[in-house]
Amino acid sequence: MNKKSNLQPNVLNIPPEYIFVDCLARHLVQTYSADLSRLGDVTILTTTRRAARALQHAFLREARGVPLLLPRMRPIGDVDEDELLLEGGLSEDLQHALNLPPAIDPLRRQLLLGQLILKKDPENQDIAKAVGLALELARLLDQTQTEGQDLKDLWKIVPDEYATHWQVTLEFLKIISEVWPQILEAEGAIDPAKRRDLLLRHQIEEWRLFPPRGPIYAVGSTGSIPATAALLKLVSELPSGCVVLPGLDRYLDEETWAVVEHEPSHPQYGLARLLSYMGITRADVHDLTDPSAKTGTDARVHFFAEAMRPASTTDYWQQLELPDFEQMGALQLIECSGPQAEAQVIALKMREVLETPNKTATLVTPDRDLSRRVSAELRRWGIEVDDSAGASLDQSPPGVFLRLIAKMVADRFDPLSVLAVLKHPYANMGYPIGRFRTLVRELEINLLRGPKPAEGLGGLESLVIAAVAQTKISCELESWFTKFKQIVKPLEDLALSGEVPFEKFLKKYVSVAEELCVSENELQTVLWQGHFGEEAASFISELLRASDIAGPVKSDIWPELLESLMVGRMVRSPYGLHPRLQIWGPIEARLQRSDVMILGGMNKGVWPPEQAGDPWMSRPMRAEFNLPLPEKKIGLSAHDFQQAFCAKEVVLTRSEKMDGAPTVPSRWILRLQTLLQKNGASLVQKSSAQWLHWQADLDKPDIYSAQMAPRPTPPVSARPRRLSVTRIEKWIKDPYSIFADAILNLKPLDNIGEEPGGAERGTFIHKALEIFVERFPKELPEDAEAQLLQIGREVFSEILTYPAVWAFWWPRFEKMAKWFVEFEKERRSHYLPVKLEAKGVMKIGAPFGPFELSGTADRIDKSQLNEVSIIDYKTGSIPTEKQVETGISPQLALEASMLERGAFEGLEGLSVAELLYIRLSGGDPAGEKRQACKKLSVEELMEQAFNGLQRLVAQFDREATPYLARPRSEFVDRYNDYEHLARVREWSSGRGSDD
Repeated sequence: MNKKSNLQPNVLNIPPEYIFVDCLARHLVQTYSADLSRLGDVTILTTTRRAARALQHAFLREARGVPLLLPRMRPIGDVDEDELLLEGGLSEDLQHALNLPPAIDPLRRQLLLGQLILKKDPENQDIAKAVGLALELARLLDQTQTEGQDLKDLWKIVPDEYATHWQVTLEFLKIISEVWPQILEAEGAIDPAKRRDLLLRHQIEEWRLFPPRGPIYAVGSTGSIPATAALLKLVSELPSGCVVLPGLDRYLDEETWAVVEHEPSHPQYGLARLLSYMGITRADVHDLTDPSAKTGTDARVHFFAEAMRPASTTDYWQQLELPDFEQMGALQLIECSGPQAEAQVIALKMREVLETPNKTATLVTPDRDLSRRVSAELRRWGIEVDDSAGASLDQSPPGVFLRLIAKMVADRFDPLSVLAVLKHPYANMGYPIGRFRTLVRELEINLLRGPKPAEGLGGLESLVIAAVAQTKISCELESWFTKFKQIVKPLEDLALSGEVPFEKFLKKYVSVAEELCVSENELQTVLWQGHFGEEAASFISELLRASDIAGPVKSDIWPELLESLMVGRMVRSPYGLHPRLQIWGPIEARLQRSDVMILGGMNKGVWPPEQAGDPWMSRPMRAEFNLPLPEKKIGLSAHDFQQAFCAKEVVLTRSEKMDGAPTVPSRWILRLQTLLQKNGASLVQKSSAQWLHWQADLDKPDIYSAQMAPRPTPPVSARPRRLSVTRIEKWIKDPYSIFADAILNLKPLDNIGEEPGGAERGTFIHKALEIFVERFPKELPEDAEAQLLQIGREVFSEILTYPAVWAFWWPRFEKMAKWFVEFEKERRSHYLPVKLEAKGVMKIGAPFGPFELSGTADRIDKSQLNEVSIIDYKTGSIPTEKQVETGISPQLALEASMLERGAFEGLEGLSVAELLYIRLSGGDPAGEKRQACKKLSVEELMEQAFNGLQRLVAQFDREATPYLARPRSEFVDRYNDYEHLARVREWSSGRGSDD
């Protein structure tokens, strides 16, 4: 029999100063205290599953350990949630009559939409980009269906006067208005939002015809979804129905309340619209309160209501009398220097809470970066905190490992990508983990550091073969690499074959991933273990189910495609978390409280979250299509902020700078501060400075001790007895580098898979010039420039395949070749080359025994007067005349001294008339020649350099002479391989290598 609904809706309100779930649980327990078993007849519709869990915990707290039959709790969803599904609820007859198709799998929908986008714009899209765009398209679908709009009406919102861009957009959106419904029909499914909307509508219809027998409560919702609002209205009119609102305002005057209904950014906008839709006023809504569930103060609620009043009514502030700040309870704002400082302050506050038994604290923030920082800071005390948002699958250990393997294949087994995979904690290939790491280090040090090998496994294998021939690596590493190659080779073969069927590629890819991280006993893989592994396995399973519509895939786009499909899949840890500390999103804080509520990230763009531009519709188009404007989300966020702000103890935090740039406080902080200033108060309290002081001391060392520059004094017997002329300059400028290199025998490691750099460029240019001059020692051919370029091509041949070499080096070489030929034509009228890359050794008497000076002159020319010119080619900068004059750069002068003392074979008895630098940059100008020093003669330079070297050798032959780091700071080289070992920045008063 049909039951008549109530004429007056039954709507209650729990004010924001009360803990919503505790107040509701206590009310229901007291209502059914005569027979608590009747609680099982009650149905409670909550906003989300997480809200239902919070209410369950409230009932458990209220029962105080007494067994209790809980009400049935069913989430109906809300606009800000991902999980907008109605569970059960319809009678069996009506469910059978409806026969609703299942909701399409989100991953399958994303791939299907991606394929449609790819077909629509094949020239500008690949499947990876299309799938990323499909995610945004799916959101538009959900939003449109949530608001109850028909996609077929899209064409009505773009009249001819709109920009051409929107006409193009409308044509593109035919994907979802015309093609997508046909796809869904073929799939036998419907969109999740559409199915939820239909279920809600049918639920409303069934309850209208057959009201539920037991009591039914709809709690915590603001009715922001049209179907939800309709359900709330029906529940409020049922004979045994009741709607419980969260935080309805009681302080704003009626004139202002009338304005609120038209201000989407106001925190009460949603509730005002809902009451209007229900046909009731605030006076018709009674408050549900309980003194034991009250945490905030009436003064703070009043203050917040006034601070957030619509801008058009802020003139009321002139005659407003606010309560004293002390009446508002524990409330303060802490402004930190940066995000890390803010995270540390929050972690300190949460840690302090644990000093009080049973006291709880919660960080509430929409800033996921801040929540990760706080979680990391709490781990310094061994505290693992529950973050309600969880972690994204793509950032989880198995997600990262899967993405690294994809990148390794796409990068054609680039050394960096290979090491990234092999150094991941999951990688072990069945080896004992310690032994595996040792072999990976051996591979890196002996093979992968240095010039980049050829692409693919073949390039790596050639390195291994060469290293085996030279006995550079162990036999175990050779065997290990063979196993690695066997594991990944099938995946490389698929990559080389171009487009591959999605299912075939995915299965082989997963198989390779499993083999790379198989356990030591080779019985199972660690990839799918733990809650992250379970979610990764579920993700791969969904991909396999959707492989029939994914189309072919290429290995080079697989990393981007994988990331686009993984992003947004959140994983929460189910265990091992602290019972008294939490991290919530703003929605979780709407209905529940902790003793201390920390509202973090109170900056513009965070509270409220910045609303990104709609890629599909402009504001007028959204308004015309009855889609909510961005201000509505701001209003919902403001309401959540109000609920958290009215807790017992509230700490607001913000960082004053982000990435070095000043930040702007949240609009709500500015409003609160503006209104407080009227009473001469401020959110920033004296205790705020104390927290900042503690934060500054958190990582501050107990003692600062001035560090002295290193002064190593090795025994004379360990000091070098032979150095080259180029290292003499280093000995003068930075003796510590000679100590680290020649005495400690520490050699800098090459970069991993490095591209040819400046050193290689200089080597190749030197070689090309050497061959050219050697081939044409006297007369230059008519096509000298062409000959030099041909020699350059031969010398550069092995590296011309590098894009940077072809794009930058070779054009510069062409310019310097032209300059060099002109220089040679002029030069050969006075000098002819007689020695190239001439090597010589000269012995010098010293207190501790002979010292050998070696040198290699780039080029030695002889004039018709039997005078010698020593030339040094430079592809970088040339020493200044002051450096040559003062003996800081004695290379050419020492080579001249060696020549006149017979160190260079075949040039005995000749005198040096010229010391010449030739700089070859390929820039503007392409080349430059310069005498080493114009102030001093060659004889003076030679004598000065030789005497200086003798003094230097004698000085370091005394054991008391230390090898100082940077003794002449005005002559510091720009690059120094040993500066970090000398710990220069610790003792040089901030003077680093950049000064």
